[in-house]
Amino acid sequence: MNSIINFKKYAMKAIVILVLIAAVLVPVAKPVSAYTGFPTFSIVSVVTDTSVTIKTNNFPPGETFTVRMGPFGTLGIGGTVVGTTDSGTGGAFEATYDIPASLAGSYKIAIRMDSTSGYYAYNWFYNNTSAVSQPGYTGIPTFKITDVVVDTSVTIHTNNFPANIEFTVRMGPIGTRAIGGIVVGTTNSGTGGAFDATYTIPDSLKGSAQIAIRMDSPTGFYFAYNWFYNNTTGVTPPPGYTGIPTFSIVSVVMDSTVTIKTTNFPPDEDFTVRMGPFGTKAIGGEVVATTNSGTGGSFEKTYDIPADLAGSYKIAIRMDSSNGYFAYNWFYNNTAAAPAPEYTGIPTFKIVGVTKDASVTIKTTNFPADQEFTVRMGPIGTKAIGGIVVGTTDSGTGGSFEATYNIPASLAGSALIAIRMDSANGFYYSYNWFYNTNYP
Repeated sequence: MNSIINFKKYAMKAIVILVLIAAVLVPVAKPVSAYTGFPTFSIVSVVTDTSVTIKTNNFPPGETFTVRMGPFGTLGIGGTVVGTTDSGTGGAFEATYDIPASLAGSYKIAIRMDSTSGYYAYNWFYNNTSAVSQPGYTGIPTFKITDVVVDTSVTIHTNNFPANIEFTVRMGPIGTRAIGGIVVGTTNSGTGGAFDATYTIPDSLKGSAQIAIRMDSPTGFYFAYNWFYNNTTGVTPPPGYTGIPTFSIVSVVMDSTVTIKTTNFPPDEDFTVRMGPFGTKAIGGEVVATTNSGTGGSFEKTYDIPADLAGSYKIAIRMDSSNGYFAYNWFYNNTAAAPAPEYTGIPTFKIVGVTKDASVTIKTTNFPADQEFTVRMGPIGTKAIGGIVVGTTDSGTGGSFEATYNIPASLAGSALIAIRMDSANGFYYSYNWFYNTNYP
């Protein structure tokens, strides 16, 4: 669950934004005289499997940064140390680091810089000899679908494209993001910004209900993707049907069955039901049943958990109709109770106080009633999954309440700490993180 930490005293928000070339900006742990803002860095150039050059922005002065690289998706946390860099007078400077042998051949690599005072910044790069981004260009290129001719063509309209870049356009099956897909054309972005373009749907994708489409620049620096229904009018709703089909998890019998309850399903549609590992959205998962939606709306169904998913901690489940409707969800593979009566929404909590190396105080929002939560802490980046148990808390009447937990000795001295709350039935959880420094 996503949570926002509002540090009122320092008037800072930690907001993590993952975008193509933007570094993640983080609030500093403690101020340096005359220093304000956030340290960031951009990628200047890459020599495949050899080195990467970065350029910093708004770095604090007089700080020693440890530089790490790791697989894409790790944020560089716990990665291979590739150097240390003194920020000197701070601000902007360039530095080059060798790519470690263990990451040679990687398609994308994460890079991270941490100081002993708690400042950090990270980014990532394509491991190929790429050019610097266009001077004066900011933002992210995107495009939307404006027209489809079934099994024939799709027309797109771009937004905020960089100028004079030759983009390779690919299509592929839904769920692939068209990575490694079939090349359907190349398009020069000209003066950039907004333009229209039409591409032919390849023979191998004809008949597909949904198709992914992607545009990549030759250096790999810019890309954008989308998908479309291979139907001239999009999904043609049954008479009187509007909205989106969804379903919730009613109950689970561990390694045996899961019962779902649908909401706003279209009538008289045959849905193929699949299950797969958590994180896959069950795309291409094992077929466990087909279900006709009958009169539509709301109904309950129970499906067997396939043997090859037995023992899984979390499982994805998906329902697709031949007309392009789909819905998916996931569940903890344990015998879980249904949600608390009349409870809706997501439980979250924020950090309201920290005593360094001693304790943290949280305040919850929208917690379900009468649930026993196990509270854990762990290193930043782990979401405290499998972390150290620091207490249990009964949510009582639910909603909003405060609680204080001791920081375990093994995490004393950590700059940042993750904290997590899981209900005993496995149905609810929430997590956040905090700077291990006195606050407020």
